[in-house]
Amino acid sequence: MKAIKINFIQVLLIVFTFVLFTNNYTFGLQQNGKKTDEITNILKQKVLLTSEQESKVKEIINELQNKISANPESKSQSINQAQTKLESLLDKKQKLKYDIIKNEIWKNF
Repeated sequence: MKAIKINFIQVLLIVFTFVLFTNNYTFGLQQNGKKTDEITNILKQKVLLTSEQESKVKEIINELQNKISANPESKSQSINQAQTKLESLLDKKQKLKYDIIKNEIWKNF
């Protein structure tokens, strides 16, 4: 009886650990999606992105988050690359507006 009780506790502990890791991973993915939407919405409102630019910005931000997750040591380099890609999408008027708010946007990474 004691051996069955110990095995049952071990199984419960394994299941509990699995559930915690799964929920943590899912929460992280949800947070990344929220951050992508937040940054895109700020740019859409302040810089007046077109719908094509908006979809490309989402791709850039998602790619950035994946790079940072895969290699946190190169975070600043990845951010610089994302900034360059994003800036290449903008016209002159949009770049002027973007220059005003870019520090606010990228400080959250």
